[in-house]
Amino acid sequence: MQIAMNEHRQAQREDQSESVLICPCDPECPEEVCMTLNVSRNGLYFTTTTGHYFPGMNVIVTPNFRPDDPMQQEFMGDVVRLERLEDGKWGVAIRILMLYSTGVDSRT
Repeated sequence: MQIAMNEHRQAQREDQSESVLICPCDPECPEEVCMTLNVSRNGLYFTTTTGHYFPGMNVIVTPNFRPDDPMQQEFMGDVVRLERLEDGKWGVAIRILMLYSTGVDSRT
């Protein structure tokens, strides 16, 4: 028996592993560098052992993160889905909402 599932994706996903910096907008939650499992034009999915994410949480995302690259782009996003995985990790889906900064290293 096959169960019908509603598809909410607006863009095709591509299985792609890349380093991504996730910075929660809540200062109580630490930033972390994770690896994506898949990406699309307007979202990404990654796994983490950190349990502080929740649906609706705002985050700043730096795709293809390299700490020594001052020209990286940052995007504002929000968590749209969490999945508890078998290995004790969490799967986190983030929707990209808008460009946050463009290649200016404001941290120096």
